[in-house]
Formats: sequence, C-alpha cells, structure tokens
Amino acid sequence: MILRMQLRRSLGQFRTHPLRTSLALLGMVLGVGSVVGMMSIGEGAQQEIVANIEALGGNVIHIKAKPIADERIAELVNDSRGLSREDLRALRSTFPGLGRAAWARISSLGVTDLPSTAYNAQIVAASAGLFDLHRLKVKAGRPLIELDDRYGRRVVVLGADLAKNAFGDDDAQIVGRRIRLGYAYFEVVGVLAHKASVRDLPLDPGLYNQAVIVPFDAAIEEIAPVDAYKEIDVLSVEVESLEQTLAAKLAVGPVIRARHKGVEDFELVAPEEILQQKRATQAILNLVLISIAAISLLVGGIGVMNIMLANIMERISEIGLRRAIGASRADIRDQFLVESVIICFAGGAIGVVLGYAGSFAVGVAFDLQVAFAWEATLIAFGLSVITGLTFGLWPALRASAINPVEALLHG
Repeated sequence: MILRMQLRRSLGQFRTHPLRTSLALLGMVLGVGSVVGMMSIGEGAQQEIVANIEALGGNVIHIKAKPIADERIAELVNDSRGLSREDLRALRSTFPGLGRAAWARISSLGVTDLPSTAYNAQIVAASAGLFDLHRLKVKAGRPLIELDDRYGRRVVVLGADLAKNAFGDDDAQIVGRRIRLGYAYFEVVGVLAHKASVRDLPLDPGLYNQAVIVPFDAAIEEIAPVDAYKEIDVLSVEVESLEQTLAAKLAVGPVIRARHKGVEDFELVAPEEILQQKRATQAILNLVLISIAAISLLVGGIGVMNIMLANIMERISEIGLRRAIGASRADIRDQFLVESVIICFAGGAIGVVLGYAGSFAVGVAFDLQVAFAWEATLIAFGLSVITGLTFGLWPALRASAINPVEALLHG
C-alpha cells in the first residue's frame, strides 16, 4: 500500500514537471540505447562471421598456395614444385588417420560464350570432395561426383551470382544448358546456393558465387593447363574431430615444409583457429562497449542526481508539511529514492526499445545483419536501475535529513 502511494505520488510529480523529467530521462535513454544499438549490430556481425567461418568446416585444415613472383620461380623450382596432390600423398603416409580430402585450382576464365555480365567468372578445377569439405550446397541440379572426374565428363556447376547474371532467376531452366569454356562445351548439371563473403578470411567463401566449378582433370585438359610451378591452389584435409584441428595444423606444417625443402610457398588455414580469434576479439569489443555504456550511464546518473537535488529545493515545503503530519524520515527518503529509480527504470526501458529500433534501421539501411544481444541488454538495463539506486540515494538521504520546522518556515 505504501509503495503504491509512493508510486502514485511520483507519477504525479513527473506529470507536473514534464521538462525536468524528460531531461532526467535523456541521459539514461542515450546511455542504454547506444550500448544496445552498438551491441545488436556487433552481435549480428559476429554471428554472420561465425556462421561463415564454420561454413568452411571446423574440423578441416586448408593448405593454400602462396603466389610466387615469376622471377623467383627459376630460383625455387629445384627445391619445391609448389602445392600438389603429392603433398596429400605425403600427408596420408605420415598420418594414416586423416579423413577425406579435396583439392582445387583456380584460374581466370578464357574464351566463353557466357554473357558479358559474367566477365569476372573464375574456373575452379575441383575434385568432387570439395563440395562436402567446403560446405557447398547445390540449390538446383546436383554437385560434381567422383565419376565425373574419373571419366573426364564435361560438366560444370555454376555459382549462384554467375548463374543469375548469365541466365536469370529460373535455376531449373539453367540445369541442362551447354556453355563454352575455352574451346570445349560443358553441360551445366547444378547451381550453387549463395555463399556469404568474408573478405578477411584467407579462403573467402564468396569466391564460389562467381565461379564455374569443373571436374579437375577435365578442366586441366580442356580449359587451363597446370601452372609451371604449382599444380593446385588449395588442398583441404579433414581430421577426425574438432578438438584435433589445431594440433593437426601444427603437425601438417612441418611435413609440407619438408617436402618443399623449407620454401614457404604455402599457408595453413584452420577455420577453428580463426573462429577462436574472432570470438576473443569480439569479447574484447563487448567489454569496451560495456565500459562505454557504464561511462554513459555514469553521466546520466549524475544528471539524475542533479535533477533530484533541484527537485528537493523546490519541494522543501512539501517535505516539511509531510513531516508535520506524521511522515517519518524513512518515508521521505523512500519517496525520493522511488522517484529516482522510476526515472532510471523508464529511461533504461525506453533506451532498450530505441536501441533495438535504431540498430534494425541501420541494418536495413546498410544491409547489415542485426541480432538481439540479450546479455548486453540485461547488463545495460541492470546498470540503469543500479544507477537510479546509487545516484538517487544521496538526494533521498538529504531530503530525509531536512528539519521539518525549517522546511515549513522556508515555505
């Protein structure tokens, strides 16, 4: 009953002084809203990056060939012939427990009858296992299979963007078409689902959106012969479990390096390692954002305290009258403390709503993924309530300490 009366009296005060109440709310709204908005955008970006990294396969190690300048090839060729399928054979003889493997060679598209809008297409000469190890999904038709490579079939799978630019949106009409690559004709047997691009990854999943995936041997024979230095651009090897990925990466490096006689013409990419680095970076970013929010809420709390102190000076007569008719010091203290908590609670709630609304508006405007950052929201909202208690306590104690006689005389 007492709390209900205090709430009713507080709301009456807020309606009587809307400008003062709005100013007190503003600091809390901005503090909570800014952190919720930033964390929502950051969480969305983090989820997208994590999903794309996991799409590379958490228990897969990728060995990627480094580009070698033409003038250095003659110098290195006696020590290393670059990345090749022989490296896979060496790995299998050293580590019999290795799982599936896939390889690919990437080259620019030469002569073709694809439309000019597909000018940036790339030929990916790939083994059939690439679809599984690189998590490539086919939305129409079928992926490449081992029989395609074994029998040198002239078949291809088109990337999502390339297929759309070349033939439109009807994937069912694309499958079965014949296209010219180089001076040979190939049949389209499938169209890939779109892959999100992550530019800072050593292996960008978005590469396949503009690619023509061709069976490895058929591509080498009909379209682009093997380079003078390296046979393949990427070799992907599956390990038994996610926990073994980083240990396997450390073990694989020396084997390849020994085969290449110490020439650093390759790099190892472990998506699980990248994922851990991204999560660690995001954790630091979250801590920074929470710290910024704490500072914003501190400033907002100081504003609330100033407003409440000014409020006391205007209500000295009311305080004296309430004390004269029997209100205790605790009643006065609780009344002002409740008002402070209500302001911060309301400011936090409005800040959460505006923060989410603003983040989704930014996401729509700039095509960003946005996600609900529940932990950050609860922390920011909790801090706003704690701010109300902390910064409202001193004004409340000061109001309760006012001498009722002096308060009445002041009126």
